[in-house]
Amino acid sequence: MKVWKQKLATAVLAGMLLGAGCTEELDPRPPSAELTEEELLEIQENAAAAEEIAKKADAAAERVRSIGADEATAEIVQRAQEKAEAAEAKVNSATNRAERQEAKRSLTAAEDAIKQAEEALAKAEQEAVVDQEELKRSLTEDAQAAVEEARALAEETQIMVEQAPADRMAETERLQEQSEIIADKAEEARRRAAIAEARLRKAEERLKNAQTPEERAAAERELAAAQLEYDRAKELLAEAEEEINQLEEQVVSMRGNLQPGGDKATPETRRYELLPAPAETESDRIQDLNVVYFDFDQSSIRSEFETQLRDNFRWLQQNPGIKIQLEGHCDERGTNEYNLALGERRARAVLSYMIDRLGADPNRFTIVSFGEERPAQMGKSEESWGLNRRVEFTRL
Repeated sequence: MKVWKQKLATAVLAGMLLGAGCTEELDPRPPSAELTEEELLEIQENAAAAEEIAKKADAAAERVRSIGADEATAEIVQRAQEKAEAAEAKVNSATNRAERQEAKRSLTAAEDAIKQAEEALAKAEQEAVVDQEELKRSLTEDAQAAVEEARALAEETQIMVEQAPADRMAETERLQEQSEIIADKAEEARRRAAIAEARLRKAEERLKNAQTPEERAAAERELAAAQLEYDRAKELLAEAEEEINQLEEQVVSMRGNLQPGGDKATPETRRYELLPAPAETESDRIQDLNVVYFDFDQSSIRSEFETQLRDNFRWLQQNPGIKIQLEGHCDERGTNEYNLALGERRARAVLSYMIDRLGADPNRFTIVSFGEERPAQMGKSEESWGLNRRVEFTRL
């Protein structure tokens, strides 16, 4: 029997015997300390509250383990557990009205702590769901983008086959065949990602609705199998993307070799015009083209923006009449002179990638540096600075 139940039974028996004058053996307290009905009810309510809070604290601790909550959330739950245990101890040890009142206050504090823990857990669970959904959407979208990119390369290599001279026919046919194989692999990765996503959602729903340990165990096995399929799709997509990049380099090289006379300009012989920054006119940024962002004090293109630059290149191929100005920008840190030079390096890095890696026509581009003069977002936070370190594609 729990301590509070033992005390309650003793208190009730003491109350029954008080009327018979039998208080000497069971309760040595003076007559003024005898328990009233209100006090008996208070003991019962405190004990019941302590038991309920303990259950909630245990449930919160289990949720921490099940969702893999972050350290801050786990710490909030831990503090709530400690307060629940302290409150229960006070309820069990209370022997007079003052101690019972103190126990009640401790119970209230524990209840508040439990509410904070539940709120923190709810937020952590929601963030976990959002992160997982974003992860799944990202893989599926990346797979679809890889399919489109591979198919575009396949179409381009087909055109090359039709235009290639006899001495280049075998090589272009090989590229065309290779592009079809890679496109099929990307399509398979997209198919697997879609299936794995559906299985993951189904398993997560089953786990959420599991009522018994057996149902939970079965749902967890299903979730593990779905996650394994998802990881396989991710690996296949990574292989396809790497092969697409390699194929793209070969296509760019072949494109240059197929130009009239086989003459392909080199980075050393190209000259790109650097325009003076028009300080009082706003640029007409092309919304369909991706912005390239840079790390602090860097002008090298991050790998995650290479796909976006390839998307920009395809758009340019579909819109041959538009000329582009590449605008380099910086955050506010550093001198004006330094940032103007850094903005130019960033614009040149994007231009070099578009021309040297992708085969874009250099005659369609100019570059300009605004340094720190045209921030995309005002502010002195890392978020604002990150948005300001960029190169934009604008209409010339």
